[in-house]
Amino acid sequence: MNQQASSGTALTCRFWASAILRALGSLRLAIVLMVVLGAVLAWATLLEASRGREHAQWYVYTSPWFLILLGLLGLNILASTLVRLPWRKHQTGFVLAHAGLLVLLAGAVQSFLYGIEGQVVLQEGEQTDRMLLNTRSKIMVSQHAAAERKSLEFTFAPGPTNWAPRHRLDFGVSNGLNLSILRFYRHAREQVDWVADEQDYQGPALRLRLLGKSGNIVTEEWLAGGLYGGEAVIGPTAYQLWSLPLETMVEDFLDPPQLPAGAGILSMHHEGRLVRVPVGENVGRRIPLGDSGIAVEIVAYLADARPGPDGRFLARSDQPRNPLVELKVHLPGEAEPMRQVAFAKLPLLTLDGVYGRVCPVRFWFHHGGISTTAGAVFAQDPNGLLYCRPVVNGAYGAPVEARKGSRIAIGGQFSVVVLRHLPCARQDVSFHPVEQDLEASVDSEAAALVELTVGEVRRELWLQRGNLQYGVQRILTNDGSVTLEFGYEQVPLGYTLELKKFVRDAGPAAADPGGITSIVRLSDLRRGMDEQHEISMNAPLSQGKFILYQSGFRDAGHGREASVLTVAYDPGRLLKYSGSLIVCVGIFAMIFRRSSRSRNGMPPLDGDRPEKSPSATGHDDETHDQLATQSVLKPIVPRRRHAQSGSRGSRPPGDS
Repeated sequence: MNQQASSGTALTCRFWASAILRALGSLRLAIVLMVVLGAVLAWATLLEASRGREHAQWYVYTSPWFLILLGLLGLNILASTLVRLPWRKHQTGFVLAHAGLLVLLAGAVQSFLYGIEGQVVLQEGEQTDRMLLNTRSKIMVSQHAAAERKSLEFTFAPGPTNWAPRHRLDFGVSNGLNLSILRFYRHAREQVDWVADEQDYQGPALRLRLLGKSGNIVTEEWLAGGLYGGEAVIGPTAYQLWSLPLETMVEDFLDPPQLPAGAGILSMHHEGRLVRVPVGENVGRRIPLGDSGIAVEIVAYLADARPGPDGRFLARSDQPRNPLVELKVHLPGEAEPMRQVAFAKLPLLTLDGVYGRVCPVRFWFHHGGISTTAGAVFAQDPNGLLYCRPVVNGAYGAPVEARKGSRIAIGGQFSVVVLRHLPCARQDVSFHPVEQDLEASVDSEAAALVELTVGEVRRELWLQRGNLQYGVQRILTNDGSVTLEFGYEQVPLGYTLELKKFVRDAGPAAADPGGITSIVRLSDLRRGMDEQHEISMNAPLSQGKFILYQSGFRDAGHGREASVLTVAYDPGRLLKYSGSLIVCVGIFAMIFRRSSRSRNGMPPLDGDRPEKSPSATGHDDETHDQLATQSVLKPIVPRRRHAQSGSRGSRPPGDS
């Protein structure tokens, strides 16, 4: 009884295993999977053509459901091969073709899961040993405390589209720091505003409106003044804003000296005292500042100054394009004097930041040879009051006090209105999403609104990936400063790549990557390698596990161009090539076998006969599967029939 029960259980298990195997390996399932896969690939091609390659990778090729689809196709191929066990010699081609397909699918899945593609962007003379991953971003946070510096990296894959409003990415708490991403725009442009902030301010700020001849509004812009002042061009007019730290400097602005022809007048400010001297007749002399013991030496006067290679200034010409005075400040009790400069165009610019020491004397160099453009110069005193000197007909007009709503006439039949005045202002940068044109030469980079919490300090700020101005932000906390930098995740190349020369064909097709060549130097000191190669679209460079392609170029500014190289690593390439080769061998074996039997007038064998659809044979593929099942159950079925016939006392004819 127990033997009959175990035989029945084994029979049931074998039946269900055979049924599942037949279902997975059926021709009907294969047709459905192939149709679905073809439709998905067609959709992915259209998606890549309309939205870009990153969309196709994110939504199709690297998505979990696409990998499941490939897995089902692999199970179908494996099951259709196993259902024909035991294999015969004449089925060699069939088995090889299906095995090759399985190897090919395994290589494709490996490429999708572990493949790497990035970029290297270089100008001539630049070198790097890393590449940037286009699909992965990184936010680096550096904490600068009194005695140590800590750095943390937060990496994530943002995807090719803007995040939904409720989408938030929280990286958790690390070293007392919590970082979250509240908003992400795949392509964004900045919008700069200024807000009042008396604690973390950068200087004063003005919102100005330029009016035309008839009072029509031409444009509106912000004018901000930092430590050394600020400038802005609004339409055809130019403006400056200075935050004057001393009352004597305010006096110097409101009541400037009469300027003689020549080298101009130097104003010196020290402890509430204003001393003015003509520059031309005092070059090489020391000028004492009362009984303070401080003396100022005018070393040199340069009418058109430019910085030299050793940190000194040189004269380009005798024309007063950039007047400058070289100074030495002799302090009591010090053997070496302090070096200082005074620019006529930038009266607040000093060398304090260069030498890390504040000079006790402030200077203002007045020069009459500076060309002036229609506009105005604004100055804020230490109490937050605002004054203005308009520029009319190429000369400075009388100073006036400026308030909110003040309308000031300037040259060229223009006037300017002060819409807002913020004595203590901080720049507030926000970003808004934009649509990126696939044909555009300049890419609007991604921007993220991040929330940073350090102790009791919580700040929200925008970062734009890879942007020189907005890609790095710094905030102050009770434990020191914190710097945030938004960029791409980087992967080491394993060698150093230097761009020696960049060649681009001129003409209408200059933007075509086919006309671009990069001559690079590839070096690896550990391997003793130092080689030079040419990389173009049709001539990639294979080095190590990476292949480098010429994919384009970028405008690097100042009339320079940067070469863009695409770097790819395909771990499934060998499997895909091997699988394709095995498939070809299997198909050739099947064709050779069939043609050989046809020449000999022999009927095709079971393994050579292709499965037919119901419309062609009148039977579906289940008929073939039932025959295969009967052959599997053949050792059991005769015994059951024999037992039944024994109860009747006879055996069916033809049974053995």
